[in-house]
Amino acid sequence: MPEPNDEQFEKYLKNFRPVDPEPLPVRTKKHTAGANSRSALAACAVACLAAVALVIIVLSSGREGANEQSVSRPFSDADALSGSNDGRRVELTTMALTKLALDDRQAFDEFITDKTQSQFPPMSTEHSALRVLAKQ
Repeated sequence: MPEPNDEQFEKYLKNFRPVDPEPLPVRTKKHTAGANSRSALAACAVACLAAVALVIIVLSSGREGANEQSVSRPFSDADALSGSNDGRRVELTTMALTKLALDDRQAFDEFITDKTQSQFPPMSTEHSALRVLAKQ
């Protein structure tokens, strides 16, 4: 036996007439003179910041080059390789290392080996940090 709610629902379904949905409201942006000027101002600000950053980079790199030329090295690259630097820290330029690698492979290997041994901890023990990390 149908329940009274079911009968009411069946009547509703018989009388139901679907309606076409209305189109969605479309929001249009109205460009005002103020919005255009703000966009132009923002673009100019970004361009100015980029120009300032570029000038700073160029000026700082120019000073580094001038400093390298004006500072006299207390010893030459050859002195650094031969060990006559009296315990001072040796930093060779990329060009000097490249030239050394091309001209004298054995001296380059010795220099790189010495640098590696002075900058990295020894891996001679079984429980050294590098050996443990290498196993993982």
